[in-house]
Amino acid sequence: MMFGYLCAGGFAKQTLVQVLMCRTLCILFLPLILFSGCYKEHIVYPDPSSGSFNFIVTDEQESFIYSTRSRALIKDPLPTLYFGDESYGVDRFEIRGASSLNFRRKSWSVNMDDNIILYVDREDRPREFEEFKLISMVFDYTYIEHSIAIGFCRLLDLWPTHSEFTEVRLNDNTQGLYLFIEDPQEYFLYQQDASFILRRYYDHTLQNYHINELRSTPYPVQHYLANFDSLYSYITEYNGQALYDSLMTLLDLPQYFSKIALDMFLQNGDCTDEIFFYTRADGNREIFGIYPWDYDDIFASLPHEIGRDWAPGTVFGRRHYSSMEDIIADVGVKLIFSIEDDLNYKIATDEYLYARYINVLEDMMVNRITDKDIEQIILHTREEIQPFYNIDEIIAQSVYDHDETNRQLFDENLPAKRDLLLERRNWILEELPKHKSQ
Repeated sequence: MMFGYLCAGGFAKQTLVQVLMCRTLCILFLPLILFSGCYKEHIVYPDPSSGSFNFIVTDEQESFIYSTRSRALIKDPLPTLYFGDESYGVDRFEIRGASSLNFRRKSWSVNMDDNIILYVDREDRPREFEEFKLISMVFDYTYIEHSIAIGFCRLLDLWPTHSEFTEVRLNDNTQGLYLFIEDPQEYFLYQQDASFILRRYYDHTLQNYHINELRSTPYPVQHYLANFDSLYSYITEYNGQALYDSLMTLLDLPQYFSKIALDMFLQNGDCTDEIFFYTRADGNREIFGIYPWDYDDIFASLPHEIGRDWAPGTVFGRRHYSSMEDIIADVGVKLIFSIEDDLNYKIATDEYLYARYINVLEDMMVNRITDKDIEQIILHTREEIQPFYNIDEIIAQSVYDHDETNRQLFDENLPAKRDLLLERRNWILEELPKHKSQ
């Protein structure tokens, strides 16, 4: 080693002072030399909850983003993302959403040119993200509903994707609080190796679909589309156990029951087009699994099919509901919040399917969502969201939302929603025996 060479080489010519200095240096640096092989590098990954996604665009692009009311790509030039101390290239930056397009604070779909690495606490590992969504939550006046809904989805194994809350900026100008969600198509196709994924739209049409381009998929796109269409053929061709067994060959029906049971509990008014169907292995075949999406209308007083003649499915003919009384007159009193989609409608009207669904709802309310779980999810929501209410400039951006918010509204709404959920769980538990005896 260098220090050994200095001490040994030319010893006869060294003075006593030089020898002592050399020995001192050896003593000081020996621990570093000995333990350098044991040193483990600690990498600190960016944390969205304590940082911000800062997109640099031209002044003209920034003005366009604020003013446009349409989906659009921001390009020529593409934005640059600054996150933490790093800059990242962006391959695609799209203004997304439907109703949120009418607001200044837009939601975005982002496809990275340079993947961003984030630490996923729930998985206890860092992971690369190429595509993700940034949701502006303009209809949630205290920004708590997605956190609550995602908490219950995770409890029921319905939300495997990574999500967290963060600040977003344009040209260093804060846009307020956003929800980061990794792109579900990217996650299921390329993290979970699904063959195919689709997003359902009204009247069992499709909003979009994607096939896994990195694997040798055994079937063409038409096969998966036909399987999805078969779900809506079966509900007109079969009843009872024959229908249940037929649906189970194409769909994880208990998982679908869990999703609509959660919709019942959370009073999710908007659910027909807010769901993905992705393929996964079930023995020697592939079936559709379920991934819910966009819980921006929970705690709704009425489901969306009321007063919207265009919304209900048409497999069983045109259906019209102007009130809850119209729904009860059609299907009876059922513990299903929305029958807008024809599959939900069939579950409500088929005695065998409804009994199997009620079993799932009962297990969810008795065993999987307890009062303690409700308290913990509300506490987690407070821990996630409250730090952003301590930053005035972030919360001030709510002036551009459907309803402006503040710390007092947050402090009032969170315990109110806790009480509502506790009461609703008790009400469902009281109602279940009536429906089990039907």
